[in-house]
Amino acid sequence: MTRWVDGYALGTFSDGAAGFAGLVSGDRVLRLDDLGPAGVPVTVRSLLEDWAGVRPRLAELAATLHGERGEPLAGLTVLAPVEPRQILQAGANYRDHVAEIVVSGREPGDTRSDEELRRAAGKMMDDKVATGSPFLFSGLPAAICGPDDDVLLPAESDQVDWEVELAVVIGATAHRVPRERAMEHVAGYTVCNDISARDLQFPPEHRPLGGDWVRAKNRPTFLPTGPFLVPADLVPDYRALELTLDLGGERKQSDVAANLLFDVEALVAAASAATRLYPGDLVLTGSPAGNGGAWQRWLRPGDVLEAAISGIGAQRNTCVAEPR
Repeated sequence: MTRWVDGYALGTFSDGAAGFAGLVSGDRVLRLDDLGPAGVPVTVRSLLEDWAGVRPRLAELAATLHGERGEPLAGLTVLAPVEPRQILQAGANYRDHVAEIVVSGREPGDTRSDEELRRAAGKMMDDKVATGSPFLFSGLPAAICGPDDDVLLPAESDQVDWEVELAVVIGATAHRVPRERAMEHVAGYTVCNDISARDLQFPPEHRPLGGDWVRAKNRPTFLPTGPFLVPADLVPDYRALELTLDLGGERKQSDVAANLLFDVEALVAAASAATRLYPGDLVLTGSPAGNGGAWQRWLRPGDVLEAAISGIGAQRNTCVAEPR
């Protein structure tokens, strides 16, 4: 897909021979090989490990990307921008999404109207934000694919779903970080699509144990990531970012990050209280309403997913049957 970057961002690219870390501005890409020790390959993760030293240089380098300097973005393959050690994911973290789950998951015999269920869900969410904590689970880096790669649909699932999410990229080691200092550990943002096989997530045999999150959410290509990492200080207010997902050109998800139940600061604080976060790690903030279950529409070979976040970038992934 055609891309243009206002300002600048970091990314990982391939010229057909090898992958490399680059700075993209407009439609040009500058290789960042000179930002690391001689003879040591530079990756976006290695740049994040020296984020305090690297970050001030990026604006200067971006200013040189004009005319013939750098390489045309259109001639490169855009890969996932970073290889994280860890992925922490928030579940049920948008108000409308939680209400959607409550209504669609109505227990047999519950005679309350949809509106009554939505009001009950709203009170439950308010109470959780006031006194509770976010629901976090871990993802596997092996699920990551690039923003233009095919998504492989496994034969054993008939209910593969989509979830566009704002992903936070960690830029400094964080452990037990208080909320008021959480943003000091955020390097930037990217786009993720948390593909999920719902019929594998909650099979009857595993439902008493909370579901099978590995088989459902961590299959190869089930986490399209990118296209780029946009530095946090280039995003005036992440709460104003609009998340959208189109399936075959039809809008399925649309919301703004202001409607997160637990915001970025709360999620980074909670994740860092549970484990040590390292530069390059991803913290996914949750998905808006409008998943496949709500539409009663599941992914099929040939479907085209377009997940986007305003000011961050867009993905375009085609669904294909996984080779057997």
